[in-house]
Amino acid sequence: MMKEVTWKSPSNIALVKYWGKYDIQIPANPSISFTLSEAATTTTLKYKPGRGELKVFLEGIETPSFQPKIETFLQRTIALFPFTSDFDFEVHTSNSFPHSSGIASSASGMSALALCLTSIKVALGLEVLDFFQLASEAARLGSGSGSRSVYGPLAAWGTHAEIDGSSDHFAVSFKDVDPVFTTFQDTILLVDKGEKAVSSTVGHGLMEGHPYAESRFLQAHENQSILAQRIVIDLKDKVGKIAMIAWHRSARAHHGQIH
Repeated sequence: MMKEVTWKSPSNIALVKYWGKYDIQIPANPSISFTLSEAATTTTLKYKPGRGELKVFLEGIETPSFQPKIETFLQRTIALFPFTSDFDFEVHTSNSFPHSSGIASSASGMSALALCLTSIKVALGLEVLDFFQLASEAARLGSGSGSRSVYGPLAAWGTHAEIDGSSDHFAVSFKDVDPVFTTFQDTILLVDKGEKAVSSTVGHGLMEGHPYAESRFLQAHENQSILAQRIVIDLKDKVGKIAMIAWHRSARAHHGQIH
């Protein structure tokens, strides 16, 4: 008989975006994000003793095309979840928004799955020192920005000298902020429900060997410092201006057009 565990995890929107990465899933620059509580993935992970068989269901329909990505995720996280090869799994997942449309469905999906596996690890009586840190580290191995989806209302990922506890391996909650920044709302307008033309994986690859990559990484560190300082005090106008500049540069980086 199968047991099951369910987690709902949000997507997030980066104010300073990480763009470019090293193996495995190590960010080339730090990032900070707002958590999007209403843009979320709900995942139920069903499991029973077995030999590592996997089935994936999206919106109730078996979807074999999602299976390779989850298999890769399970392989990458075997050191964190050593029990997975001893179980058969069914992943039942659904989104409150269209997947692959540019709203980071991988982030919410992988963080939800990581949270489910962390819960199973606890249920099996295996040691978990920090539940959400483990889930964040695991989510990173499936989707880098997924590491941030474990936390809210803001999260920071990537080693940064001015953010306590920051790490390339997991995100941390960014809590000490002016209350006004916990009331922000993000409105998403979808003009096309199709998949985005350039995937995140392809976009990250464009940074490899790019002549302006190192300048962009340095700039991201500087923007992270400024935003981290401004968010602690209420300087909404400056935060918005810095975030828009950072987003504009990230968008150009996505298409290999950094200037």
